[in-house]
Amino acid sequence: MDNKIECLELESALLNGNADYHAAESQAIASGMLVVNSSANKLQWVQLLVGDIDPDDTAQHQAVAMLGQLFDETRQQLQDTNLEFELFLPEDDASLQQRVNALQEWCRGFLLGMSMSGIKDYDALPEDSRELLLDFTEIGTSGDFDLANQDESEEALAEIIEYIRMGVLLINEELQPIKRFQPIKQSSSIH
Repeated sequence: MDNKIECLELESALLNGNADYHAAESQAIASGMLVVNSSANKLQWVQLLVGDIDPDDTAQHQAVAMLGQLFDETRQQLQDTNLEFELFLPEDDASLQQRVNALQEWCRGFLLGMSMSGIKDYDALPEDSRELLLDFTEIGTSGDFDLANQDESEEALAEIIEYIRMGVLLINEELQPIKRFQPIKQSSSIH
């Protein structure tokens, strides 16, 4: 998509629109909802993030429009067979601490989105999905990370982000397998 939303841009719009969630969390909640149900309700998601929409609040309307685009982009990425899904996190020029905090918010938001879509008991899920969700819970609630060594911390963060990204794609595949092949239509007549 040519006009892809940037995390900082949405973060600013959400702040101006008095939303209750941050940009990373917002995409994570959508992702959690969509891996459970690819037809998840965009309006329900927006109402969670923004609350009641004031018809006279232009800043809020801008945030809602951007959120709608983010939801659609997230749905499209999760359904893409080329594994193009990306976590919506601050760019690399943000501080390491900001990116770590956003990743932890992302993990908590993903779990919230899955819960909103009815996943309350991880034991009912396939084993790989269950283990990944337990890891996401640990990452999202682990508190402060030791960021003393900048290079090692950057490398570790990149690895964790990729682990989560691929984990989301695996969960999505286990809960909603992508139909990669179209069935061959059989002719009713024999030649």
